[in-house]
Amino acid sequence: MAIQTRIVRILIRVLMAVIFSSGITGGLMAQTEQIESGFKKLSTAEEQRLRAVLAEPLPQNALHETLRQRIREKDAAVLALSDDSQREILLREAVRLLPNDPVYKNNLARTLLNKGSLEEGNEWMRQAYATVTQPADKVLYRANMACDLVNQNKYDEARAAMTDFALEARAAVGKSKDTMSQVTLLRAASGADYCHSQLEQRLGRYAQSVRFAETSEQSARKALSYESSIQLPTTKVFVRREVANSLARKLQAYRAAGRLQDAEKALTEYMRYSSEVSLPESYMSGIYATAGNLRFSQREFVQSEALMRRSDQVLEKLGADPVSPNRASRSRDIFLALAAQKKWPEALREVERLDQLAGGDVALQRRVQFTFDRAFVYMGNQRFAQAAPLFESLATGNRKLYPESHFYVAQAQGLQGAALWRTGLPDNQSKALPLLKTAVRDYMMPINADFLENIGIRKEARDMVFSAYLEAMARTGGDEAIQAMGAADWVRNSGVQEALNDSAVRAAASTPALADVVRLEQDAKNEITGLRRYLAGEAGGAATPLPVIAEKMRARIAVLEAERSKLMLEIKAKFPDFDRLVHPAPPTAQDIARQLEPGQALLMLLPTSDAVYAWAVAADRSPAFVRIDLSEGRINALVARLRLQLDFGASANAGKRYDHAAAFELYDKLLAPLASVWRGKPQLLIAAGGALGQIPFAVLQTQASDGLNGSTPWLIREAAIAQVPSLASWLAIKSIAKGKPASQAFLGWGDPTFNTQMTSQVSGTVVSAPSQTRNVTVKRADVLVDLNASQIAVAAPSALNYADIPALPDTRDELLAIAAVLKADAARDVVLGRSATRESVLKASQSGLLARKRVVAFATHGLMTGDLPNLTQPALAMAGTDGDLQNPLAPLLTLDDVLTLKLNADWVVLSACNTAASDGRGDEALSGLARGFFYAGTRSMLVTHWSVESESAKRLTTATFEHYTANANAPKAESLRQAMLQVMAEPKYAHPAYWAPYALVGDSGR
Repeated sequence: MAIQTRIVRILIRVLMAVIFSSGITGGLMAQTEQIESGFKKLSTAEEQRLRAVLAEPLPQNALHETLRQRIREKDAAVLALSDDSQREILLREAVRLLPNDPVYKNNLARTLLNKGSLEEGNEWMRQAYATVTQPADKVLYRANMACDLVNQNKYDEARAAMTDFALEARAAVGKSKDTMSQVTLLRAASGADYCHSQLEQRLGRYAQSVRFAETSEQSARKALSYESSIQLPTTKVFVRREVANSLARKLQAYRAAGRLQDAEKALTEYMRYSSEVSLPESYMSGIYATAGNLRFSQREFVQSEALMRRSDQVLEKLGADPVSPNRASRSRDIFLALAAQKKWPEALREVERLDQLAGGDVALQRRVQFTFDRAFVYMGNQRFAQAAPLFESLATGNRKLYPESHFYVAQAQGLQGAALWRTGLPDNQSKALPLLKTAVRDYMMPINADFLENIGIRKEARDMVFSAYLEAMARTGGDEAIQAMGAADWVRNSGVQEALNDSAVRAAASTPALADVVRLEQDAKNEITGLRRYLAGEAGGAATPLPVIAEKMRARIAVLEAERSKLMLEIKAKFPDFDRLVHPAPPTAQDIARQLEPGQALLMLLPTSDAVYAWAVAADRSPAFVRIDLSEGRINALVARLRLQLDFGASANAGKRYDHAAAFELYDKLLAPLASVWRGKPQLLIAAGGALGQIPFAVLQTQASDGLNGSTPWLIREAAIAQVPSLASWLAIKSIAKGKPASQAFLGWGDPTFNTQMTSQVSGTVVSAPSQTRNVTVKRADVLVDLNASQIAVAAPSALNYADIPALPDTRDELLAIAAVLKADAARDVVLGRSATRESVLKASQSGLLARKRVVAFATHGLMTGDLPNLTQPALAMAGTDGDLQNPLAPLLTLDDVLTLKLNADWVVLSACNTAASDGRGDEALSGLARGFFYAGTRSMLVTHWSVESESAKRLTTATFEHYTANANAPKAESLRQAMLQVMAEPKYAHPAYWAPYALVGDSGR
């Protein structure tokens, strides 16, 4: 299964590389063709014929039936032309000539309401309902009235109008023997369920909304089944439209419920239906819009914007007024998609364009208000004073619709608080404080867990709220500021912390059956996340994949989400206690203190654009909090200065000079203000975000100093240090009983053969010059694509050949030394040279051997995205084979491979270059490889922050395990600290580039 999944993923990546030269335009054109294929365009001759029918005047004195027939002919013509303005003219003439015929009043009401003329439309609707005599028609008009009330936000009136109404309509169908009455009643039932679905969605009752949408479709399709018996051509058009409407409603109901896989299927169904029947061209706009809404929910914002623009173009072509309800809605969708892309000025220009179109017309101003969307754009453009009253209005309205702690109440109230706080005015900030506190509390409530998926712009809105909240807490101080660390940790969205939490969660599975279900659910979640990132253009690829590839990826997502939903239900039903561990509450300072040992202190550092928020907690001391005026730009600059002198792979000056000033400034600004909590503690646990995760805190200096000698005041001299991705993940590990430990000591891979042609005929061993630095220096290789051919070039001309990767013979000695320290069998437990292949790792996992090892090590080169042609993920370079010379990716142990491994390790050692380097995501300190190994099941990792020097690396790792085995009670962090002190004591290794590249991440204890 793992191999099959890997093949599918590699195939997807390769196919994704073949992108149309026009990028998003190519994908959009193909999707456009798919949508437009269902609409039969009128020929010029047919359009002229229909226009001629419309141009003929109605006979003023004709018999009633003759006049009705002529009106029907004209109505059929205007519907085929999708000309709403001409239809309004026709229907006004019809109600004048046939004032006692309610059908024309009903149709005129529908046209006017769709146009946005609410008062006049409502009046004609009332007149139609008052004059209708046919029972079936009366039911249909009642359904129309109920939907109108929903669309006008008159929810109480709508609910009263719909009570038991659809059930009555369906019951009447079975009693009626007249086909047309049955059709009318079915249309009424479909319409009632349609608007009931809308109402339930707006009230946040998504399961009910979906149910009504599905029954709406069933009734509409039942009405369509009588199509051959329907005599009136206009009725046939309406019946066909109502099936399309119900499909669109079903899609929107699924989307609102977060059932995006079902929404994707509904979109496919909607487009397929459009190709089976002849729908008016105006429906093409609707399909574009629903597709755009779905892409927006899937965070494919570029594609959403493009689809919305196509939808608007169709309406414009049909002559719709720029400020008509449909076109105004398209403009809203467009500016929200722009805002989601952080194109704030462009989004604001679109908002202002709508305002100019509305002018001084109060009704039009209401139409283009779009309260949330407008206020969100104002926030992004720092127009906080304009945003605040809009969010207040939204919060007031949401409280009438939802329970007080509901997600939508929390979101609106939190954004109101954020806008007020950002104005900087004291009165506004005093009003903002309770709003922000309440919103953050409610956001984190378990009842809102289903709203925390990254759907649409929920994450962006949440970040606005939490950033203002943290700033407010910093201003407030006291215990509230201390407790804000739980919220700060909760809102951080890091793949590493999720992976570490997943590892702890799986370790807590009390039975093999639960462990299997949990692993399946987590694997599905992980793959869904990866596929969505590709589709959203967040994975380093092109803006959008080819439509055929996107379709396959979305189909795969649909299957995975359906499987995951079933697995989550199974976990909740069979293992309720375990489900509470999967969704833990945000930790308090007291929660953290209870889990800390007497000799430990925990520090959390959260950088934001203009400040760092820092907390410190110990079991026996009062916690501390401070807001540090150190901008993200300044932190990035200081970290870059240090790394330049530490990373052998980045600078020729690494290991020679040292930026003592930068090392002291970071300590002085970040750690010194919290010293009352941590100083004197032998072990520090540090959760650091952003660029702070790219350096080990061991290299900071506690005093200003210039020398590199035995008296240099390194932080590591004062305390052992371990990194934790998050408080929640650390607590997850600490709060569960450890599972049965692995039974065997060690398994390691190293000194892999990269060039299979350099083998000695005498000894059969690889002949290569030793490399002092474990670093691969490459020119970032571009994917070569021949747009006129079906094949992809394997490598760019300047790209690195796999066989040219420097050999690492020193890693052989390192692994043998670790094996000896751990009393492992070197012949069995150390895999070297040609044998150190990707396949050998996967085989060890599949056989269960890997899960029996307490320490697992990889001593080889770490490659990052782009280091080899078409390499789109982090990887470890393993031994090549003769058949791999033409494909440099084949020997790699990639992140995808790591995710399939099954581990039960206390340590995983990645003695390679850059395995803890940032992988391009600003909010994530550790690389994808570290994330993958946590996900696979290790409890802690020893990873490198930069390209290591081989001899010192060997001394560090072996000294760490020597101390660990010789001291039965020593925490892992202390064993690493002692190794660092031992290595730095040698004058030639006094520079931290030699003794500090390794960081312990995860569980720091024994």
